[in-house]
Amino acid sequence: MPSEEQLLQAAVAFQRFGLGPKRAGLRAIADDARGALLEELDRPARARIRVRALPSYEEAGAIGTQLFPQQQEVFLAEQTAKLSLQLRTPIGFLERLVMFWSNHFNMSVEKKGQIRAMVGQYERDVIRAGLTGRFSTMLRRTVTHPAMICYLDNADSIGPNSPAGQYWHAGLNENLARELMELHTVGVGGGYTEQDVGNLAKVLSGHSYVRGWEVDNGYEPESKRGQYQFHETWHEPGRHRVLGYRPANNSRQLPRMLDHLATLPQTAQHIAYKLVAHFLTDDPTPELVDPVARAFLDSEGDLKETARALVMLPEAWTLPMAKFRTPQELLIAQARALGQEWLEDDLWRVQEFLKALGHYPWHWWTPDGYPDETDHWLSPNGMRVRADAIQMTTWALMQRQEPGKTPIRLANSVLGPRMSRITRTRIRDTRNELEAFSILFLSPEFQRR
Repeated sequence: MPSEEQLLQAAVAFQRFGLGPKRAGLRAIADDARGALLEELDRPARARIRVRALPSYEEAGAIGTQLFPQQQEVFLAEQTAKLSLQLRTPIGFLERLVMFWSNHFNMSVEKKGQIRAMVGQYERDVIRAGLTGRFSTMLRRTVTHPAMICYLDNADSIGPNSPAGQYWHAGLNENLARELMELHTVGVGGGYTEQDVGNLAKVLSGHSYVRGWEVDNGYEPESKRGQYQFHETWHEPGRHRVLGYRPANNSRQLPRMLDHLATLPQTAQHIAYKLVAHFLTDDPTPELVDPVARAFLDSEGDLKETARALVMLPEAWTLPMAKFRTPQELLIAQARALGQEWLEDDLWRVQEFLKALGHYPWHWWTPDGYPDETDHWLSPNGMRVRADAIQMTTWALMQRQEPGKTPIRLANSVLGPRMSRITRTRIRDTRNELEAFSILFLSPEFQRR
């Protein structure tokens, strides 16, 4: 029989780092909660989605140049596959890391069809495939992915002194360069200047993707439709200095510049701060951030070692669970608790829930990603909609719930010693089963991580 302390540690693992316990409850990992998290890190293949019906990079790129119905069909299929894995995964630490990195490199499908068709493939083949690899690899593959090039307007960024720039009198677009430093690497306080932004835009010039009109007019072959393309004649010539580094002007200029940005101390601090803010507290302190940043630097941006350092922080297991679960996390935790491992028939309900609560995947318009602070999700109107949505999804999930799991038994299983006397009394004394389950899922113990 697990001790109360073991059950509390299991709750931390499932709620702070994972997606909530499933049918076996907290006892599933109570023997060694921290070890269970580290074991998930050691098995990154669990984060891979292998569904044959989903498009390859080449197929997704081509669909991006087609019409909305084809793009939307792919988008919904990607969501279904992702949700299915989130419900099945043992703890969900890897899935939470996927959520973190996808939000770190946020893109909105509302901007263009190329993104709608390719963002799921991007997450599968860049984020999930690189989850425990080096940050520099993830960064390089992100910056040269057609979805990101499209989202941050680099497709027509042309060096003014390049052959194409002089012929067309074209110029640079600095959007990708600015967000690459402000959001993706060194952070807003990373010490870069406007000149650094401009020079990085020069390094990025010519890095584009093959648009449909380019193929249709015979400028590019059909086999390259929607895929990454480097136009050497669009690239601003010369060596360009960014934060003290000036790589040679050759085919390795961009990869070397990205490797430089990926391994700077400012980047380590920025990434570590965001990880601590996402998993532990809205108020990260140097005592929490510095060990994670040090692990990032010492391992040359190894994301597995960085995540391990986060889990190994003593405070990660003692800080109060004060952060609010995001709507996505909450919905998944509900379904996992009720034993729903497949929601294909209810995907529309999932979508409506997340739309109502402002957390629909890949729909945050700006590149900073969905806010991570509790206050954003704790507004009075947000809480009203959350309560209504939870009751609706609870009713839907209950229709296929396995028999024998009463509300109080389920509460004991997924909350254990974290359940307050007030919550226990309210669940036990409520005769309406739907209301009792709703009380469980609306309780502070379930809502916070």
